[in-house]
Amino acid sequence: MGVYDPGLSRRSAEEAHALRSHCQHFSRLGWALFGQAASALTVQILAIFLTGRLAPGLMHRAVFLWGLSVLSVYGVGFPVFCAVAGSAEAPPVAAPKRPLGPARFFQAYFIGLSVLYLANSITLLLLSLAELLRGQPVTNPVDSIQNYPVGLNLLLGCVIAPITEEFMFRRLLLDRLRPYGDLFAVLASALCFGLFHGNFNQFLYAFALGAVFGYIVLRTGCLWQTIVLHAMVNVIATGVSPLLGLLGERGEQLLGTLVLGSILLGVVFLAALRRELRFGPGRLGLSPGRTWRLFFENPGMLFFCLLALLEAVSFLIDFPGN
Repeated sequence: MGVYDPGLSRRSAEEAHALRSHCQHFSRLGWALFGQAASALTVQILAIFLTGRLAPGLMHRAVFLWGLSVLSVYGVGFPVFCAVAGSAEAPPVAAPKRPLGPARFFQAYFIGLSVLYLANSITLLLLSLAELLRGQPVTNPVDSIQNYPVGLNLLLGCVIAPITEEFMFRRLLLDRLRPYGDLFAVLASALCFGLFHGNFNQFLYAFALGAVFGYIVLRTGCLWQTIVLHAMVNVIATGVSPLLGLLGERGEQLLGTLVLGSILLGVVFLAALRRELRFGPGRLGLSPGRTWRLFFENPGMLFFCLLALLEAVSFLIDFPGN
């Protein structure tokens, strides 16, 4: 017959309470992400429904569609995320304030472009296989951006999105994940950043860029630098690419040279800096496997991942009338 050990029982209860606390923490962050996506989708659905009834002509105007997208995602979804995530506890983390120097900033920029283009190449390959299996093209939601005026795309891609998204994922979210370990914080926040985009076309390269930006913020403590890097990455698609498109075949050649050169430079810089990569350990005593399980096994994150998956799959389905 075993001997009852009140000390062991008490430790087990304390451990269970701590695990529940971690799970609730991750769930709150998941609900913040879910709230952002759900509120943005709700605004879009209601606006499209009302506009279709009251002013159907607006549905074909690029400025209206751009404004609806920006208002729903950043005007409504962004405050919802900040309100919910901001209420989650963020243990103080001593982050250094050492901005990247000009040379390292230049290297970080091309590393970002490199991982973006490499990840996008993998995505295009996978989507090509999907098209082959389906026997028809896969809708690319990013293509709709080309219908918006260049000036509005520059405003969105180089001002609005960098500021709001960096604050969401590399400040509010990253700070609340860092106590579980730097590597976990970088990868988990990058994963959420990829899912935030809600489509397969952008998931991989958003994840890769999110990892680069997250690491930079952890090492430097300077959010403003990733905001600038984010804008500089986006300006290629929103400004440089349309400009080169006006040059026809010559422009396509220049764009191809830019892409290839960026990949090569980024790979060289990343290889040279790989020995400098370092990640601080977690301070909460959880193993990596247990941390990832707690991160996913909670209602908030499950609902967010499910919603992001449903959004992504919707672009693979041919609805009547499309």
